[in-house]
Amino acid sequence: MKNRLLLAGALLAATSLQAQTIVDFEDLTLPAVDTFYTGEDESGQYTSNGVVFENTYETTNWGYSWSGFAYSNMTDDQTAGFGNQYSAFAGSGAEGSENYAVYYDGDTLIMPGIGANFGNVAITNTTYAGISMRDGDQFAKQFGSTTNANGDPDGTNGEDYFYVTVYGWNQQDQLVDSTEIYLADYRFSDDTKDYILKDWTEFNWSTLNGSKYLTFRFYSSDVGEFGINTPLYFALDNLEYQENFAGFDQKQKTSFSMSPNPAEGQLKIESAGSDFFILSNTGEILMTVKGETTSVDVSKLPTGLYLVTNKNRTISKKLIIK
Repeated sequence: MKNRLLLAGALLAATSLQAQTIVDFEDLTLPAVDTFYTGEDESGQYTSNGVVFENTYETTNWGYSWSGFAYSNMTDDQTAGFGNQYSAFAGSGAEGSENYAVYYDGDTLIMPGIGANFGNVAITNTTYAGISMRDGDQFAKQFGSTTNANGDPDGTNGEDYFYVTVYGWNQQDQLVDSTEIYLADYRFSDDTKDYILKDWTEFNWSTLNGSKYLTFRFYSSDVGEFGINTPLYFALDNLEYQENFAGFDQKQKTSFSMSPNPAEGQLKIESAGSDFFILSNTGEILMTVKGETTSVDVSKLPTGLYLVTNKNRTISKKLIIK
């Protein structure tokens, strides 16, 4: 009997592993090293491991314009400027792989079936955006500076930031939830903690579970007369997801409660018997919460945004610690 149980557990684990898909873009081809695809065939999209990445490509008098998702194997992490807009600041794909996606302001990401449950995703800056924030350029300020690109005081006191909010939408075009990814943050009282993402960093997207498609919006402290001055790009790789089936519904997604939220001392979680994790915004497990109705001390967690999720990360909610 024990052997049968072990075998059943192994088969269940194998089934779960098979159900998870990782979009690593290695199923896509490029003509050579250090090349990219921006949608120049005007198909309006490409597909990798079941996920549709939309883009818009238009021929213009000066060449072309594009938005949405490109894919690339560019390795130049040194050259500044718009001409190097398709390179990841890490100099390769995640974990040293070749291909990855580059997002520029516009278009959507569409999941297969009726939607998806999400795991982690690897994100970094593009070289163009990263160097622009690090050094400044003709249009955008140097992060940490108290002046804009023209040398005039900009009122930020050097407390700069650049992030993208990811919005998840269901089949009925209703907002499921959103999550924020900070690509740079210079607002720390300790300047040694200021950062611009250079390496691939994992973020957890489980708050978006049940989404059919995702949209993106950028925010920056560097804003001018015509909007954000920071180049509106990021690079993406190794997106983990499981396709939703008809049995998944919104009731399952919201089958636990927690209070108060925001919290600063004790957090009470009421659930149907599942154990829960409290995660950082990069997906790191900080605390494990056991039991059906549990009060947990969160007073030692720094002020910020966290996720509370069940073990298989199909049920997640945002938690604010103040």
